[in-house]
Amino acid sequence: MMIDMDHVSGLIRAAVEAKILPRFRNLAAGEIAQKGPNDPVTIADIEAEEMLSRLLLEAYPETLVIGEELVSREPAMLDALLGDTPVWVIDPVDGTLNFAAGNPVFGTILAYVVGGQTKAGWIHDPINNVTVTALLGGGAWSDGRRLEVDKATPLNQSVGSAYWTPENWTMPDPGLTASGLFGAVLNHRCSAADYIDLALGRRQFVLSQGSKPWDHAAGVLITQEAGGFAGFLEGEDYSVTELNSRVVATATEEAIQAIREVADRPDTSGL
Repeated sequence: MMIDMDHVSGLIRAAVEAKILPRFRNLAAGEIAQKGPNDPVTIADIEAEEMLSRLLLEAYPETLVIGEELVSREPAMLDALLGDTPVWVIDPVDGTLNFAAGNPVFGTILAYVVGGQTKAGWIHDPINNVTVTALLGGGAWSDGRRLEVDKATPLNQSVGSAYWTPENWTMPDPGLTASGLFGAVLNHRCSAADYIDLALGRRQFVLSQGSKPWDHAAGVLITQEAGGFAGFLEGEDYSVTELNSRVVATATEEAIQAIREVADRPDTSGL
């Protein structure tokens, strides 16, 4: 099936402008709920997922849609990712903790998956009006410009994100910068922002404790299509059906190898 990348970008913007931005810094108390510890969901998440799902199915009726909020209610829906029917994977508001707190660091993530393989990905930052996309084998793009990750920054000056547990987004570094191998860990609390920054050359690595497809499928593809490296911290290739592994994405092969080596050391078992 041929996908019109720009048309899909437009559908994302339509849902964001209708259902997310009007709610930013305008949420009533009853419009925020908790799915779990430090795992809020807002009315913007729910309504944006519903609208974007409808728009995608209208444009591409022979597909399925899996959203983060749908999977939280129906976990078995993840099985569709391995089927022959193309699947859209939506994270309507990535960075909901930020969004709910009025912090303007959040985004919408969309991946197009067929038979377990991510074929295309979109990440949209509505506050800065930046959209980064990738098509498998076709490169990563933003505003008509083909993207390349930053391979020039020395490893010991590199900046990245590193998340260990949902409860502590800024855990003191157990080995990344303390080792002297890396420059700084600056966490966005938002995968969308992390992957956009990596693709645009603003940072050089992303390390995440979880691997849920709505958080990572698009970002892994974008990183790879921009010339970077991504996979599981343990060394395996990324898989959209794995939920609880650790994802690492970097600008250089040197960086991904160094992070894996640091993670293997006994004094960095918290990674």
